[in-house]
Amino acid sequence: MLPTKRLVWKLAGVALLLFTGAAIYLGYEICRLGTVSLIPVPSDATAISAPGPDCRVAILRSEYTSKFLEKRPNYYAHIEYWRKLAQGMRMPVDLIGDAQLEAGLQGFKILLVPSAICLSPKERASILAFVSKGGGVICTWATGARDETGTWKGLDFLTQLTGADSFDFTERSTPWYVSFVGGNPLTVGPPGGSRIQLDSPERLEAKSISVDGYWSDSRLFPVDPKLPSIFQGAALHRTAGMGRVVWFGFQENAAVAGGNNKTVLDFALKNALAWVGQNTLCAVNPWPAPHLSATVFGCDVEENYFNAVYAASALRRLKERGTFFCLSELVKEDADLIPQLKGVGEVASHGDTHAGFGRSGILSQFIRLAKSKWRLRRMGGGPVTGFHAPSDDFSDTTLKALAAAHYHYLLIGGENSTGADSVLPDIIRVSQSLRWFHRQMDLVRLTRTMDDDLHYSPLGIVGLSTSMITQRADSDFEIIHGLGGLYIFSFHSQGFSSPEYVGIFPAIVDRLQQSGTWIATADDVARWWELRSHLSVSISNQGANGVRIIVKYSGGSPLENAALSVYPPGNAVAARVIPAGGPQTSIQIIPNGAYSGFTLNLGKFNPGMTCQFDLLWGQ
Repeated sequence: MLPTKRLVWKLAGVALLLFTGAAIYLGYEICRLGTVSLIPVPSDATAISAPGPDCRVAILRSEYTSKFLEKRPNYYAHIEYWRKLAQGMRMPVDLIGDAQLEAGLQGFKILLVPSAICLSPKERASILAFVSKGGGVICTWATGARDETGTWKGLDFLTQLTGADSFDFTERSTPWYVSFVGGNPLTVGPPGGSRIQLDSPERLEAKSISVDGYWSDSRLFPVDPKLPSIFQGAALHRTAGMGRVVWFGFQENAAVAGGNNKTVLDFALKNALAWVGQNTLCAVNPWPAPHLSATVFGCDVEENYFNAVYAASALRRLKERGTFFCLSELVKEDADLIPQLKGVGEVASHGDTHAGFGRSGILSQFIRLAKSKWRLRRMGGGPVTGFHAPSDDFSDTTLKALAAAHYHYLLIGGENSTGADSVLPDIIRVSQSLRWFHRQMDLVRLTRTMDDDLHYSPLGIVGLSTSMITQRADSDFEIIHGLGGLYIFSFHSQGFSSPEYVGIFPAIVDRLQQSGTWIATADDVARWWELRSHLSVSISNQGANGVRIIVKYSGGSPLENAALSVYPPGNAVAARVIPAGGPQTSIQIIPNGAYSGFTLNLGKFNPGMTCQFDLLWGQ
């Protein structure tokens, strides 16, 4: 019996060591994680070539306007805001009065006309002459709608200056939002795909062939859903010969405090200053070339979980992929389900059960997340990197638990996305420090701003026809695609994955494929976005007809199909690349005739790679 007792004691000792190790690990992963910080990772600013000494800025300080307005300090605040922005970009700035503008501008490259509602006929003529000679003008609100005496003259001067069809003082209830359209010089870089909230008593809407920003609701829909966004313009730009004009229909200092409102608006204002001043702008494109937007088919596998196979089969026939967020305790009853879903894309976690996460402690959430991940992987789901909270019920504590359980991304929607300020993914850095110890992990957040299938109507999916569903999906996609963002077609196993609804997939996929959007799994998008965040760009002038661009990549894995958008001075229609040292990629140049810019497809970047080249252009 003695050897048996010794064996028992040995086993007990091993069990105690394992228990102690597990306790230490949980303490390491969980207890200290309760004090970590969650830090949003900002997007890289647009790279702008340095303005030369001839890039002088004139800002109109109109006495005609200040006499007409009741609150002169508010008017002067607009002038001061622009002055600081231009000086921060190292542009020499002069304040000019009405008489100097009436006499004609000499020696300036940029004219700023903020909130100048009162202009004399001579001032209007001087502004138009300045543009015709190659000058750049930025104006805000109802520029020149009154003459020097304050008499109303209408908005004809503004339509002549900007090229818009018309302007309207449309009554809209607050709050007010502006969403910026991607793919143009004003919104290249961080502004594209983002929306800001404004508190501006000066508000004007433009109707134009194209706009750079439009008045929207908080979810980035046009504020009047019955009208297209180009009928509700809030910002636009125009090339007039060699001259350039930018208009904003609101005050430049009106961004509401909090969030990214001021940061995004300042980026757009600086882009405008650089563009009208004939400086080169350059930024990394959001998506792999040649795509202008991205799409994810995301299925929540919960009630009637076996229906997910119908959606998987439809996507397989269409040669596309999807992401299936599974309730692990529910799907464990079907051993064949997970391998089938995995064969059509990606299996991710929807939690262990449908209970929410938002009110639970971090230890409870960690255990649930780790258990769900382990079970799905064991059932044949492969690596499980993503999570979509049941009923979109989660909190900041969930982000910490996700980092502890080594998830890579989080998909959010519902009420958690109503305040989303972008249709692009973003990165949350989960950072923990303890004396000499420091670690961090990046979580990619994918935001769904459109309704899922159960909210297509107040009655859910009851009575929805396939034609209505495809039209609604197409309308939602058009908004996201126009913004250059991520469209998430979110559906459920008890919803559009049901046999009576899967017939919608061919029409929807066909429309998406025609648009050139990148259809990918949520994990593909998250990995791309994380790797893309390690790409940085700098730019410097190389004489009068080109710039040197340096692209550095610090990611840990190869990055495929990275691309840049470049907006040069003048009306360049052709460009060529000359290598400037270091390893080179095969760069493809695609002209963007609409905005006199170029897309540079850079190809593949390996970790630690730096690419340098000169981009030279001609007329």
